[in-house]
Amino acid sequence: MFGSSLSKVIIRCVLTVGILATGVYFCLSSSALDVSPKTGVVMDLPQTLSGLTGVSQEVSAAEKAILPPDTEFAKMAYGSDDSLRLHAQIVLAGAEKRSIHRPEVCLPGQGWTIKSSQTVPITLANGKTMGVTLLNISIPIRVGNQTRELTQLFSYWFVGYDTTTPSHLVRIAKTNMDVLLHNTNHRWAYIIVSAPVLEGFTPGGRDLPETKEFLLEAIRELAPQIMKSADEPEIAQAVSGT
Repeated sequence: MFGSSLSKVIIRCVLTVGILATGVYFCLSSSALDVSPKTGVVMDLPQTLSGLTGVSQEVSAAEKAILPPDTEFAKMAYGSDDSLRLHAQIVLAGAEKRSIHRPEVCLPGQGWTIKSSQTVPITLANGKTMGVTLLNISIPIRVGNQTRELTQLFSYWFVGYDTTTPSHLVRIAKTNMDVLLHNTNHRWAYIIVSAPVLEGFTPGGRDLPETKEFLLEAIRELAPQIMKSADEPEIAQAVSGT
């Protein structure tokens, strides 16, 4: 009896997934998607962040070559004399979905080792909470005549027109539902904020816990400045799973 019921549940799940997949396929193949002009971000990073002065960064030749030409960027490097460093970047997709991806896919190809990943809830100044994915990554670098391991904390999250999530799977699910139900491809933005752990590399360099605290405070300050949804009544969120 139990086996029969379980089989029915499995069959229903398979059929549901098949119907959804078929609907998405026909939406994609039968007509051009309506690319929404609405975005959930402001493509203008602040000149100062957490007391640090920012310098605008150019988009690399590799990024231009790999990503679609209608992809938009905003990049800033923030620094000061007391060994605090921050990098912030916004990547805004155009008509093509391949502008946005999980960094876990490309970081290893750049020489980074992903040591850990966690989803961290952040409460903004207005009391609203959102989640970000926080990676602990490392890379070997040459310092003088020796090779040392540099650790960096790398955070990211995705922002749609009226929602935000740290989860790549949630973003994909929302994208597919928009295509299926509304024949619309929303312009997702991918936001990165990262900071190196400079203890032992520079005088006064912060250790891992201090760097994490500093990074999360920077996100808390930055998010309301660049996310339109931060001022809405609620921020949709997913605080588990990437």
